[in-house]
Amino acid sequence: MTEQGSNFEEKGKTEMMNVQEVARMTEWLRAKGMSDTEILNCMNYIATGVGLPTNIEPSEVKESE
Repeated sequence: MTEQGSNFEEKGKTEMMNVQEVARMTEWLRAKGMSDTEILNCMNYIATGVGLPTNIEPSEVKESE
């Protein structure tokens, strides 16, 4: 017998970002100087857990203002 979707969600307690939160995060990352490609890579990592960069060149790390 299969479980109903609502039962699965109650047990898993999955939380998701809404569209407004994703848009705000995108604006913040752009304001910090990230390119659109870097932002998408970041979002893909957050969603899947795959693709975490392991070697960042010192020139890619920006000093905070």
